[in-house]
Amino acid sequence: MNIFSKKPEKTTSNLSKKYLDNNRGFFLYFRHMSMKMQERFAQLYPHKGVPQVFLHGNPHIENYTINGKGAAMIDFDRSRIGPYVWDIVRFLASVSVKRKEVTDEFLSKEVLEYFLEGYLRSFHAPHLPYKPISTASNRAKFTVWHNNVEEYLKANIKWAKRMRNNPVRTNNKDLKALLQGYLQSRNELDLLGTHKLTEAGQATGTFGNQRFLMVLSPQKNTEAESVFLDIKTVYQDPDNRWYYNPYNHHGIRMIEASKLYAPGVEQRMGYVTYQNQEYWGRAIPPKNAKLKANLNSAEQIDMAYSVATQLGSAHRKSLQGGVEALKLEKHLLADYTRLTDIAHQMNMELMQAYQAYVQQLNATKAG
Repeated sequence: MNIFSKKPEKTTSNLSKKYLDNNRGFFLYFRHMSMKMQERFAQLYPHKGVPQVFLHGNPHIENYTINGKGAAMIDFDRSRIGPYVWDIVRFLASVSVKRKEVTDEFLSKEVLEYFLEGYLRSFHAPHLPYKPISTASNRAKFTVWHNNVEEYLKANIKWAKRMRNNPVRTNNKDLKALLQGYLQSRNELDLLGTHKLTEAGQATGTFGNQRFLMVLSPQKNTEAESVFLDIKTVYQDPDNRWYYNPYNHHGIRMIEASKLYAPGVEQRMGYVTYQNQEYWGRAIPPKNAKLKANLNSAEQIDMAYSVATQLGSAHRKSLQGGVEALKLEKHLLADYTRLTDIAHQMNMELMQAYQAYVQQLNATKAG
């Protein structure tokens, strides 16, 4: 049986509708199969002896963000220790799915060469900054691009809109406890002296994680700006033989991954545990865009090189168990073609499962 198979009757009607979208349906299916893909990868590729690093965990195209602080692959919900090859396979597979012109080959020779070049460049010189994409200005849809939080809130888009769709009283004890714990983790409790909680709400993320959204407005007679916070439940994927969390809190795990892969891009990161649930928090940037459109050949090369410089640097800095850098480099050069072949195989298996899902869904609707 195909490990990526999914039954329509176990999917909400809203999600099923999204899967049927001709432009984005398959990529959404691909996104939802991250952990299944990791499981399948362990079946297809022997993990024993592969150098381990602190993985990004889920580096796919739509986790690349551009904001007022920089541009990088972020969203570290799946970060943990594991074989370095997973990040490479997951990312290259996502580029293949997001091509404008799909061919029978996995990716062009040029894309694969530029990825390897970018990875080794930063692996050899991890002190160098990673390279942001060059096509940011014409590929991103700047629907969220405001000068400050006040403008963002006034526009009532994205997280501001979701917050207001499900408001929470600002004197709610759970809300206040979360905020207190989050600020304490940042040694920033003094913010409550200069700002006041003026608006809050709850929302659900793309994959079902619960979020508390809060607006802290400056008190009178201060020149401070408003702060828009997003404090969300974390993913707590179980450890296994090859992949595991090295930290005692999943919020810390995400913060450390962000510092490693995209320093300075996420702002005001913190964490808290409340009623046995772990949370991670950040400030929502008023300027933020993600890449949604499919990529042409030049953009694939640009993206591949850019993300490769992120991964190469972070992998070198986080090599586990005293493994020498030369061992990882030799391993990658020896197995690069095999890894891309496996990524291609998994993409084909994903497409077969997706097509079967769509057929079942359409048959159910017709009946």
